[in-house]
Amino acid sequence: MKEYKVMNEYVYYRDLFSDTMGINYRVAPVQNRRPTGHKVLCEVSPSIAGNADMWKRVKLLLEGIRKSNIPFLYSPEKINVGEKGSQLVFDYFKGKNFEQILVDAEKKGMPINFDLAMSISIAIADIIEVGSSIIVSGERSYHGFLTPDNILVHYDGKIFLKNYGIFQYLEKNDAFYSETEKRYGAWLTPEFIRKERIVAQSDIYHLGYLIYRILTGKYFSYSSGEDFDAKFANLTFKQYMPSTDKNFLTNVITFFKKTLNPDPLKRFLTIKEFKDFVATYFHIEELSSITFNLAYFMNSLYGEAVEEEEKVLKHELAYMVPEPKKEAPTTQQGKEDLVSGILEGLDERKKAPGWLWPVLGVVALALALGGFLAWNSSKTAREAKQQAIEAASRVEQENLRRAKEMEAQTAQLKAMTDELLKMKAEQATIADEKKRAEAEQKIRKFEDEKRIKEQELAQKKSEEEARLLEESKRQQQQEEELGRIKAEEEQKKLEEEKKRAEAAKTKTGDQVPINEVTIQPAKLSGSAPAISSSMKTKYKGKTMTIMTTIMVDENGNVAKIKILTGNVPSDIKALIEETLQNWKYSPAQKDNVKVKVWLSVPFKFAF
Repeated sequence: MKEYKVMNEYVYYRDLFSDTMGINYRVAPVQNRRPTGHKVLCEVSPSIAGNADMWKRVKLLLEGIRKSNIPFLYSPEKINVGEKGSQLVFDYFKGKNFEQILVDAEKKGMPINFDLAMSISIAIADIIEVGSSIIVSGERSYHGFLTPDNILVHYDGKIFLKNYGIFQYLEKNDAFYSETEKRYGAWLTPEFIRKERIVAQSDIYHLGYLIYRILTGKYFSYSSGEDFDAKFANLTFKQYMPSTDKNFLTNVITFFKKTLNPDPLKRFLTIKEFKDFVATYFHIEELSSITFNLAYFMNSLYGEAVEEEEKVLKHELAYMVPEPKKEAPTTQQGKEDLVSGILEGLDERKKAPGWLWPVLGVVALALALGGFLAWNSSKTAREAKQQAIEAASRVEQENLRRAKEMEAQTAQLKAMTDELLKMKAEQATIADEKKRAEAEQKIRKFEDEKRIKEQELAQKKSEEEARLLEESKRQQQQEEELGRIKAEEEQKKLEEEKKRAEAAKTKTGDQVPINEVTIQPAKLSGSAPAISSSMKTKYKGKTMTIMTTIMVDENGNVAKIKILTGNVPSDIKALIEETLQNWKYSPAQKDNVKVKVWLSVPFKFAF
């Protein structure tokens, strides 16, 4: 069985994704060497957890969100704080973040349609509106950084928001701006780029940006001096709009202008304004069916992957943590040598600067990774890539920690300089000869201490520059090695796909996913449901939307019927089934071969 890393009483299975707070892993708590159930564990970035005041504010907010019990705000059930860093532990989430969904939908050629995209925006807006009932420092809260990696979608269609309200309480220095811009790029709001205060309308911008990305497949960009209105002059969409009415396109453009405007005050000013506009002009309301429609989309996108994931999760929980290795017994002489070696090591550690040990650790990690990559076969190439990514992340965090440490030392030197000037000014006012001499001696001692610290800092800067240069070279070598592995993997995939294509030629009557057919089934005959007068009377004044899926066989007949909507009255269900059984289609075809497909058929009744 595969070996997993065990740290702080958790088994680490895999890296899931990174977000505002840090890196998220799939883990399991360990009890009696056995995993007890999956969790999501976020290793909080040192730039957040390392700042005591900021981390205190963020931690209080996280605990407050948990206690508020507001549905769909994904909050940690436990916060671990230790010497090696802080961790947020969440219930395990079976789903994907929206960043991954956009990537996977693009790969599989399954774009999110207009109605579903707008329904998603309404659902997210609902969560933000409910979340705003949390009051922080006398003000209504908001998300503040609604990027796709903070939007989670469960396989059953439920949407959750991660890191709610945290962003506006993070300390924003130059390093923070630089790292955030590098990571999020075009997703950032104009006010963040301008280094202005994040406001409630920042959520409106991110909602608009998400819809723009879904519908156009492009990233939106605007810089000062450009004509903002001209940005929407030649919009193109990934699929047809649901209306040919010219006013419809005008409303879409108005929607983008009222969400993506660089001036927050020219956007929709409230979530209610945003929702009312969508509901009024696009006829998208707060429908209970959004969860079902999104679940249907997620199932279409990840159906097979979900089953595979369940197998992996089950396999992971069967893992038994190995027992600690027992030390071989040593002779008395061996014990003496061991104690002597430890003492010598401690002496050497005292002589070496404190920051040297993490550097040696990084170097050892890089050397081990390089040796592993050289030895690794194509079977474990993906694991090598994952380890390289994790190593790079750890190195980046270590670099940030070092930079912060040197920044603190520089500030200490400045404080010493200020204190020295103060001491000299005070000495100049002393009239007593003896006291003046004592003050002068104190100043000389202080100057000696300051000079030693300056020399230490200069030495550290020199060594740090050399280390970073060496690290850059090593990283380049690792990237070249990973590039070679990736090329080999791609070649192997191409060969395997070629073999699969040869072995998997479609035969008449095979069942094929609807998105893989070359000719979709077209309805040839069949009437609408014949609603009896008694049924009209029974359900008078009611409207129902019922989703069904039917199997159209290779002869165009309706072979199977599934009612997907729950709690459908038996007489309406019987009417739908009787109606569908009499429908006739032209068969679906894949590469000129007639095949079976499952086809979605909605019924809308207005009695």
